[in-house]
Amino acid sequence: MNSMKNTIVLLALALSLTHAYSQQTVPNLGEKVCPLWTAVVDRAKTDESVKDQLLMMDWWAMGYLKGMATSYAHFNKIENPLLKMRGVNESTDWMRAYCRVNSNKAISDAAIAFIAELESRPSR
Repeated sequence: MNSMKNTIVLLALALSLTHAYSQQTVPNLGEKVCPLWTAVVDRAKTDESVKDQLLMMDWWAMGYLKGMATSYAHFNKIENPLLKMRGVNESTDWMRAYCRVNSNKAISDAAIAFIAELESRPSR
């Protein structure tokens, strides 16, 4: 019984702390990703020390894209457009190229443009 009481107290404390943090404004980092990503890609060509940073940015962007595509497919009740990709690195290469040409755009713009391009392809 004492263990359950402690668990309830800890849960109440955790919920009260998360409520305080949830009231803070979360910055929109998406609009800064394209120019930052492009700069890190360029720097990684000559500086080995940023290769890990580039890898983390690639993974973050692919996670973001996967979330966008999954939501898009669910909302539109269609097959996930990422299933139309032609290779493992296609999404990274495509979105990096988009960001290079559209450095003033947000990563969400890149994801939406890639999803639209995939949607224009015939199903496999």
